[in-house]
Amino acid sequence: MEIPDPLEDFESFQKSLFRSLVSASNAANSIPFAEIGFFRSLDREFANDLDLASATILSTANKLTNHTALELGMQDSEVSIEDIDDINDRFFGVIDVVDSLYERVDLTLDELAGRAKNTNVSDFATNRGLTKLSTTTENGSRLEYKLLHANIVRPQLKFKDKVDNSLTTPFVLKIHDKPNAQVPLSLPSAGELAANPYTYEIEHLNYPGHLFQSREPVSYSSFDKTQAAWIDTEEELDKLVAELASVQEIAVDLEHHDYRSFQGFTCLMQLSTRENDYVIDTLALRDVLWKLNQAFTDPNIVKVFHGATSDIIWLQQDFGLYIVDLFDTYDATKVLDFPKHSLAYLLEKYCQVLADKKYQLADWRIRPLTEEMLSYARSDTHYLLYIYDCLREELLAKSNDNNNLLHAVLHRSSVTSASTHQKEVYDADEGLGPNGWSGLLRKRKYPMNHQQMAVFKVIHQWRDSMARQEDESPRYILPNHMLFSMVERMPDDSATVVGCCNPCPPCVRMHAQPLAMAIQRAKTEALYKPTTHATTPAQPARAPESSLPVSTSQKPKEVKHVDPDVFDLTKVQHHRQQLVHQFGSGRSSLFDTNARSTHTTQPTNDESSALAVARHIRATLTVRLPVEDLRIKAVYDAAQLQAQQNNAQNSENADDEHVFVSKEKRSTKKKSKKQTANNKDTDGSKKAGHKRTVQDDNDDVLIIKDFGGRKKKSKRA
Repeated sequence: MEIPDPLEDFESFQKSLFRSLVSASNAANSIPFAEIGFFRSLDREFANDLDLASATILSTANKLTNHTALELGMQDSEVSIEDIDDINDRFFGVIDVVDSLYERVDLTLDELAGRAKNTNVSDFATNRGLTKLSTTTENGSRLEYKLLHANIVRPQLKFKDKVDNSLTTPFVLKIHDKPNAQVPLSLPSAGELAANPYTYEIEHLNYPGHLFQSREPVSYSSFDKTQAAWIDTEEELDKLVAELASVQEIAVDLEHHDYRSFQGFTCLMQLSTRENDYVIDTLALRDVLWKLNQAFTDPNIVKVFHGATSDIIWLQQDFGLYIVDLFDTYDATKVLDFPKHSLAYLLEKYCQVLADKKYQLADWRIRPLTEEMLSYARSDTHYLLYIYDCLREELLAKSNDNNNLLHAVLHRSSVTSASTHQKEVYDADEGLGPNGWSGLLRKRKYPMNHQQMAVFKVIHQWRDSMARQEDESPRYILPNHMLFSMVERMPDDSATVVGCCNPCPPCVRMHAQPLAMAIQRAKTEALYKPTTHATTPAQPARAPESSLPVSTSQKPKEVKHVDPDVFDLTKVQHHRQQLVHQFGSGRSSLFDTNARSTHTTQPTNDESSALAVARHIRATLTVRLPVEDLRIKAVYDAAQLQAQQNNAQNSENADDEHVFVSKEKRSTKKKSKKQTANNKDTDGSKKAGHKRTVQDDNDDVLIIKDFGGRKKKSKRA
């Protein structure tokens, strides 16, 4: 099939490409991934074809990636992936190339839609005069590993306020003084959940008049010609607090770290006014940053954030800081219905600046900061006040006489600023919460059987417990892909546990034996429990087992359905009569139609016991067997059995001797010796074919049977 030329008929080319992708996807999914190894072992030719196809695809991907990187001017981003180790070590290069392609597509679509001038994409940044905020590192566009995960002493070990990751104690407010208060500070009693102490001030806020006045946006100063002030002493912080008291707007941003900490902590705070930029070392000033509440809670100062949901929580958790009079530029992009809502989009739209988000995942615990990291941190707030002016003017221009759009943004921002930090609890049963197992299960959609599900819950709970104990993130304790590797293999010894992880995390190596025992116990217990399915969002959630107060109402106990017919005596009597009829049936489930009963009368109500009917049936039951000359021993009642015992004493050749002999009538060894001495001659005159039963009082009864002249001894208990 001929492929259409995309330059002449792009629509046909697109349809042809889509059909090829669908066909390739269907072919790839025709064999389940988990069974590929099984099919490889069955067919050597299939294994060779699979290896050849994998090598071809990998080679094509490498050539395409490198060709695209060179075309985009990324000479330092050459990627060569040969095995799984290369994927772990070099996949950032592939991500960089794909991100550049996405950026190129966005720019081309903007030009096509008329939102941007027709410009040569390769020279886009130069021709448009865009500012690059971060310089290139030694490894090109890829961030060095030492800047991603620095090997340093953990800062939280030096914190004066000790980290509490327990499930049993609620979060304790760190605020002790409430500046700009309309109501006095009210601290919760022990065991109570803490509320936002500035909720009243936020809900009854009178916004300053300058917020609603239309004016020309104030331009920002040159980024290259200004420097940020580094603040890491209490004296410098006091001077900053005094300067902030005279401004009308403050731009704020935070840099957070949560990889080597369970709850995470703020490493850096960036502030910008109309004239200056400040970068605060929050690790050095952690215990005195509460002084910023004087400016942060002032209702006459507008605090400008972008995406403040997490920042509000981090300020409360680490420093006891609260925000009154918040303007979130992210909420403004939502109200104005922008196509994108990121800060990078706003920087390009209003400031013609291309943001380099390379350092977004950097390890901000590093001290001292590199020039590139400091430049990145400063850029987040340097342009933010100008963006705030532009957004506010656009909101005022599109609002009605009551400034409805601006009030909508302020309302959304007030809800964000009134949020309260609470410690994260762990729900082992339902897996709810930000780090619960149900969320991870929905993302991965990993198929599991009943045993694997039990192992998954146990490993996930162990990971959370160890992360709290060691103050590490769950993904540092055990990454998700290693967790699912353990679930698939379900190891029950320490060596196999370590073998599931490559490389093995330190905590797993140290606690491999207890983890293996927990997995083995979960596998065993799962065999004796009924099969249950993982909780879905539609199912009601159970309250977590924790001593923390829970605001949700308690779910009433479920009442099991009870059949009212159980208490209907008439139906009970009818059911009993049916049982009598069933026992009175002449048909045998053992011998089917070969059995018949001489009991022909139907049972009546006078026969109160079905047992009596059953006895009568057994006594009168005759069986016609298909094998001739085979006799069945009849079942006798007590009277017949006693008569047979009496006859057996006087009979020399009986078909069956006694089945049971009472203790008083047994011939014991002592009695036998005495009788032998007295009747020695008499015993000699008896026939050789007759033998008496000799037994101890506690021995089993010996039965002598005569089958056609042959004597056979059997033993009955």
